[in-house]
Amino acid sequence: MTGAKPLQVQDAKSNEGLFGDNHGPKDEEKEFSIDGRLSLGLQHLDNEELDSDQTVRTSITPEARVDFTYRPDDDIEAYVSLEVGVDFDRDDGSWSTTERAEVREAYLLIDDSIAKDVEFQIGRQDFEDGREWLYDERLDGVRLAYDHKDWRVEIGYGRDELVPKDVFRGNPGRDKVDNFVLHAEYEVTGDWDIAGYVLKQDDRRTSNVSPLFFGIQSEGKIGPSFGHWFEFSLQRGTSGTRKLRGTALDVGAIYYLPTARKPAIFVGYARGSGGGNATTDRSFRQTGLQDNEDRITGLGNVKYYGELLDPDLSNIEIFTIGAGIRPSASSSLELVAHKYRQAKLDDDDIRGSPISPDLNGNSKDIGTEVDAILAVRLGGGLGIESKLGWFSPGKAFDTLARDDSFFGKMRLVYRF
Repeated sequence: MTGAKPLQVQDAKSNEGLFGDNHGPKDEEKEFSIDGRLSLGLQHLDNEELDSDQTVRTSITPEARVDFTYRPDDDIEAYVSLEVGVDFDRDDGSWSTTERAEVREAYLLIDDSIAKDVEFQIGRQDFEDGREWLYDERLDGVRLAYDHKDWRVEIGYGRDELVPKDVFRGNPGRDKVDNFVLHAEYEVTGDWDIAGYVLKQDDRRTSNVSPLFFGIQSEGKIGPSFGHWFEFSLQRGTSGTRKLRGTALDVGAIYYLPTARKPAIFVGYARGSGGGNATTDRSFRQTGLQDNEDRITGLGNVKYYGELLDPDLSNIEIFTIGAGIRPSASSSLELVAHKYRQAKLDDDDIRGSPISPDLNGNSKDIGTEVDAILAVRLGGGLGIESKLGWFSPGKAFDTLARDDSFFGKMRLVYRF
């Protein structure tokens, strides 16, 4: 399957590839195995305030990870993933350092022991759907799945950091949001999946934002030349004393040209509703667990709402056009352009974005972004990816906040 697979950890790992956050395919013949990853990330954001002061943020992130897998038989898997890293962050000339030592995952997976085709998993595990539009987060929780032929049905619960992730320090500000999910998926073909889901979030903090999502997902190739993605979500629930009444749509198509370099072109449109009144909030909001990141035509993942602006799909329309090519079997290059508009006029900020100025409420024109993404597998478990982004703000920002912003990111990865 190439579509959404929430909670299905085994398949998610094997599909992530060199640049994904999960480890690579395991040797199923070994009872005990160890693998891991070293990575070095560099990231630079220039002018997040969109003004003449030119705020600069730079980060350098070296990380080391080791994964332990124990499989006493075909039906049981115990898995622990540990990661240590240092975050060097520079904000306008001043550097800060944060050390981390985390338990990324720690779970027990039992397959076919409870009943045929039934999986049970408990512990810290990766909640992930195919496009990472609903969630891509390691939560402490439990799941039960029925996987038979072309169908997979899962029910699960998770919360971020029921047990602190960092072994050296707690996290008193951790989320207190319970997440309940029911997800059913059907494999139409080997390259195309469709799914439906219900996801409930119960916010136990004072903010009390507790949405209920009903949605449909579809992703994959339809024949050798056409690919697609489709997301539709209906949101209900409450935000404090207000009712939530939002909708979201994300649809796109890919055309693969039948030549050796595998060139492809793609277009997309996404909209998250906005607006509301004193009793009803019609501004769609994503789960807060999402990454909005997926492979489109290349070897590496792409922030498909923009590498720089990177907004949540909330009170926004996003028009996307792009192209990709494989210069060689071990490399890919993608160029992506986005046009952003507000769904409803509002003077709030752009939800989820590092771009910080509030909008003025006088124009829907948020701006334009162009990104370039290069990924190269160098062999021997070594790879490098590089991303560049440029954002030009529109009339939805005040005149003094219309300077361009630039983004650069590079990551070197070695898997062993």
